[in-house]
Amino acid sequence: MAALVFLFWPDAQPEPDPPPSLSLVDSDVDREENVAADIVLVITKAGVRLSAVREAGCPRGGGLADVKAQYDIKVPLDAKAGAVLTRKMKYSLPPHSQERVAFTVGPEHFYEGSQPWIYTFTITIHAADGSKVTVPEVTYLSPLKGASGFLATARYAVAHPNGGHMDPTCVSRQARSVAQLVKAAKRPSPELTEFSEELTRISGQ
Repeated sequence: MAALVFLFWPDAQPEPDPPPSLSLVDSDVDREENVAADIVLVITKAGVRLSAVREAGCPRGGGLADVKAQYDIKVPLDAKAGAVLTRKMKYSLPPHSQERVAFTVGPEHFYEGSQPWIYTFTITIHAADGSKVTVPEVTYLSPLKGASGFLATARYAVAHPNGGHMDPTCVSRQARSVAQLVKAAKRPSPELTEFSEELTRISGQ
């Protein structure tokens, strides 16, 4: 899972008909290991608007055991494109200072043996004075545990096409589909790009 890191600049005091008191200075799609996954966040609310949701994987054998996932923005497994998810926040920005804020996005629940999800979305940050900023769209892979498990099973399936765990032709279809998605994405996460590259290598395309 990657993390979204935003940099904000607030105005010192509200004035009559002021410009928005919260502005986006910069944003980046960074690795989760470089930021805290569930820190105290800024302002009053964040809203995530999903423009695409898809599972990246192929049918395979094996049972599933429920494991609770810990994410900043938790996406229900039945979420569809167009859904808006909100997260309440409580944080005070010091006047004339810059603050970096990090989010993670991932499934509300995942299972041992489940496969990764790819989310395309924007995040809007709402301040107490009514101002807001929207971060440009990103495309994001989560959870990484699911991605690693899928790649391992895909390697075995391609090396042992009669092993029965996964259809190698499905691996090839997923490799092409994910590669096309990454190419079209405005800002793919580093892990999604690496996942696509490794899946393409495994499939031999």
